[in-house]
This record gives sequence, C-alpha cells and structure tokens, in this order.
Amino acid sequence: MQKLTHDAIRPGVRALPPLGRSLVDESLHRLQWNESPEDFPEELKEEVLQRIAALPWSRYPRGGRPWLLIDALAAQMGVAPEQVVVSEGSADLIKAFMAATLRPGDTVVMPAPTFLLYRQNARMHEAAIVEVPLSAADGYALPVDSLIAAAQDTQARLVVMCAPNNPTGTVYAEADIRRLSAAISGLLVVDEAYAEFCDQDLTGLLDLGNVILLRTFSKFYAMAGVRVGYALTSPALAADLQKIITVFPLSVFSEVAAQVALEHRGRFLALRDRVVAERQRLAAALAVLPGVQVFPSGANFLLVQLDRPKTDILHYLHHSHCLLLSDMAAYPELSDCVRISVGMPAQNDLVIQGFREIFV
Repeated sequence: MQKLTHDAIRPGVRALPPLGRSLVDESLHRLQWNESPEDFPEELKEEVLQRIAALPWSRYPRGGRPWLLIDALAAQMGVAPEQVVVSEGSADLIKAFMAATLRPGDTVVMPAPTFLLYRQNARMHEAAIVEVPLSAADGYALPVDSLIAAAQDTQARLVVMCAPNNPTGTVYAEADIRRLSAAISGLLVVDEAYAEFCDQDLTGLLDLGNVILLRTFSKFYAMAGVRVGYALTSPALAADLQKIITVFPLSVFSEVAAQVALEHRGRFLALRDRVVAERQRLAAALAVLPGVQVFPSGANFLLVQLDRPKTDILHYLHHSHCLLLSDMAAYPELSDCVRISVGMPAQNDLVIQGFREIFV
C-alpha cells in the first residue's frame, strides 16, 4: 500500500492553490505580463551566443555565485559588491528573503493591491498578512502613516512594497519610502522591477540598513525569458541572503546574457525611451474616452478603470483584435480594472482602436 505523504508537506504550502497547466496563445498580441515589447537585440544575441560557444558546457560556472556579474552590477549601481545578491529572477529572491526571515506567525505588512507573489510566499511560510488598502480616489498613493501604524502595532518582521507599484503603476516619492523605513523595526523590501521606466533610483535608502531593493533584467533589459534578478542591501543582510540562494543560481547562459546587456546599457535606454513615449501616447488616447479612467504610471503598463463589466470588453478585444490584456481577476480591489502592457506601436494602435469601438 502506498504511504500517504500529504501531511509531510507544511500547511502553508498545502493551502496554496494547485498550479494549473496552461500555455499562452502565441497568435495573440500578449499585452498582459508587462514584458518588453521589443526583443533583446539580434546582434547582442549573437554576441551572447559567441561567448557561450567558447565556454565549456560540461563545467559548472566558475564560482558558486556569478561574481563577475555581481562586480559589474555593483560598479553600475554605485554600491559595494558585498551588497549585491544575484539569482534567477526577482521571484526567486522573494522566496529567498522570506525563507530567510519568516517563521510561522510572523507578520508581513503590505499595501493592497501589490505584486501577488508577496502574498503567496507569505502564506507559504504561514505568516500573518496585514494588507493596507490603497485608494483609487487618491490615485493609489502610498499610505505611509497607515503602513507605519500597521507595522508598529504588529511588530511586523517584513514590510513589502513595489516602487513603482505593480499593478497600479504608481510612483512613490523616495522621501515617503525613507520615512517608512526609518519608522519600522523590521525589514523593508522595495521591489524596483520597473524603476528604469520612471528614472527612479532608490539606492540612497541603503544607508538605513534595513532596506532590501529588488531589481530584475526582465523588463528594462528585455530578458524575461532568461531569468536574472538581483537584490541590493546592506553587506550584513546580503551575506545572509547569499547563504540561502541556491548554489550556481545562474546558468552560464544567463550570466553571459546579463553581462552583455550591462555592457550595452545605452541600447536599452533607447528602448526604454520608446516604451515611455508609447505609454504616454496610449494613455492620452484612452483617457479621453467616456467611461475610461487611466491612472498615472511610471512603469511599462497602464492600469485602466472601466465603467462597465469588463468580461464582454476583454472578449471583444480578444476576438476582434487578438489582444490579450490582464483582467486583474486575482486582485479583488481591481474588479473594474484591466492592465495593459505597453506594446509595439501597431499593437497599441489596436488597443486604441478596440477601445474606441467599444466606448465611443
């Protein structure tokens, strides 16, 4: 008889919903996951492949950590190498710092809505979650005082947030984040996945000692499929995070691709400028439509509130214009919203055309 092992899995893991199997339809215009609208440049792909071809694939990477990439990131970000932790995407780093800090019953404070992985990982570690609601009425501004009060009242081990916020796109002032960090006794984790799209650099907060900044190569560097992310924090916190990151966290391919991207940062700044220009054009075109509210965004996406049920709208855009947008179904606070990743100009034209057909 087969032994039942279900009880061997910790309750926080068992309580999470099962992972469904699905594949994205490549025939659609994928504007739902905030990916880069342009691919990694072809000539830079060739450079990556040439370097990879010259490396022995039978060998493990030369170090247990991608030290050369860490040095390059430290130089670019103006921090010490001892403050940089690299892993396979910021999602892996979220798991790592929660595994390193949370015990059952610890409290995690977060604004709501924010990136879903924070809630999911906190639940997996059986932490208590305190969500401080954001309000559409004030443009999803950061409720600093409420976050501070929640963190102090619960002696929260972690406060987590995104800047700019995902999924609202809201940009938060560095002074507000600094005040939050200075007032709490636990760690403040700031996810900066979209920082380059609003020219915000929060590395000045690292002097507080309790801040972890998360960055990714997925958005700005058009490398979502390559899986590279990094954390910036104090040397002491970084040293402890390094202990929990898996050995050889990046393949040689991922490390080389990231190094090439850093060496050609100017190419990606130009790509970023095109995305920002398209974001502004798309926002302006949608904002004038009756029944449509576009929230300000410092990211590569727009949060759009609709005055009518969105199921029929998404169905129409899907079947009439092959558009795949994010329905925000996972966010109860955004039941009347959709999120639109900024696409190529022709794709954004389809979005504008589809919305005009519905709302005019």
